[in-house]
Amino acid sequence: MYNPRPRFLFSLLLVLLLCSSAQATTNLLITVQDSLDNTTLPHATVFVNSANFALTNNNGQALLTHAGLSNQDIKVSMSGYNDWEQIVDMNTTTLLVNLSRKTLTLKVTLFDSDTLSPISGANINVTALNASIMQQTGASGSAIFAVNGATLYSVDINAPNYQARSDTVDMGAVNQEIQYKLLSGNSFSFVATDKDSGKAIPDAEVRLNAILTGKTDARGILITPVSRGKSYSIEIKKDGYQTYTELRTISTSDAVYYASLSKASVSAVVYVIDESRMPLSGADVYINGTLSGTTNEYGRTNFPNLTTGDYLLEVRKSGYTTQNRAVSISGQSQDYTFTLPYESAALTINVQDKDKKVVPNASIAVDGNVAGVTDDNGQLLTHVAFNTNVNITVTKDGYTPLSVQNQVIQGNGTATTTLVLEKSLDWGLIGMIALGAIGVLILFAAIRMFGRRKRRHVMRRNEI
Repeated sequence: MYNPRPRFLFSLLLVLLLCSSAQATTNLLITVQDSLDNTTLPHATVFVNSANFALTNNNGQALLTHAGLSNQDIKVSMSGYNDWEQIVDMNTTTLLVNLSRKTLTLKVTLFDSDTLSPISGANINVTALNASIMQQTGASGSAIFAVNGATLYSVDINAPNYQARSDTVDMGAVNQEIQYKLLSGNSFSFVATDKDSGKAIPDAEVRLNAILTGKTDARGILITPVSRGKSYSIEIKKDGYQTYTELRTISTSDAVYYASLSKASVSAVVYVIDESRMPLSGADVYINGTLSGTTNEYGRTNFPNLTTGDYLLEVRKSGYTTQNRAVSISGQSQDYTFTLPYESAALTINVQDKDKKVVPNASIAVDGNVAGVTDDNGQLLTHVAFNTNVNITVTKDGYTPLSVQNQVIQGNGTATTTLVLEKSLDWGLIGMIALGAIGVLILFAAIRMFGRRKRRHVMRRNEI
């Protein structure tokens, strides 16, 4: 007969095993918070048994499910905080982790904004979470604070004779060094610019109540201590500019004083001479491309109303080579001398003999300087100054040297001159002929003398 009891017992045993298996699973809810203000910390890293397990959610929580068979090694880490680690019992279902903030250093250094010198004796207040730390800067202008990581601090700075300053510093996970430049409470800036161009004027002297305070730098700025609430006679001077003066009270709200300087009038004299150093009248003087004056009978012209600056002077006169020069005119009158060379003209020199035959290879000198030799056509092209007498000398073996004066008038673009050479006597040939004649005469005289002696001897024989 069938007995159902064993089957029932087996089913009951199976149910009990399943229930015991379900009871072995443990859920551990981990909550991470700040130990100072008890705020939960999202994005903290949770390690379980040395393995990276999870990041806490926006509520600062992470859920760990384990078999419940052994204790759990829980470690929590977060930037700016000290690591937390603990062995948690296997039956624990909730865990509150309080992370303590790291202790870091914050170094604050103060400098004078004008001189960059360190500022000592300044009070620095560092505040966070209703806790405040105050220190004074030392000789190096620095103060060092012990602060917490992952904390936002307010920094308030007060120094005698300097403007107060406030800032915020976010301390993360590492030490920080910050620097501040403080503006002196007595600091005042003078700015000098050109009234026409607006450009900065460097090296301008600034005087307060007739006492030299300093000179503007390359930016046209002078920064100097000035006592506020007083009246000052301000004077700013620079060569080439009109002196700027004003009576002014500098108040506590004033920081910058702007001065636009007008250029002063400067005179310049242009003196023009020719190559012989004689004054040249009627020469036109151009300034920056504009005709601005003409020289008088003394070769001079005056420009009384120039201002400091750079100019291009150009001098022109018909028959002379144009000359130009870049000059810098400052606060004093100056003279500028220009020497205008004569313009040169092309001159063709033809050399021929009395029979109008060309004479090649004739040497030609102009005012004593060798100009060259004539070509196969008896010509030489050279250059001479307009309206000037020049001495032209021609030499050639077998011809008598010839020197003449010539002048090329301006406007004559094809000037030519013809020099006619005469053949010189060949003194060598004449000498040889003379010597030959003398020899013949001597020979003739010797023959005659010898003949006379011979006839006398015959007569004597006859007489004997």
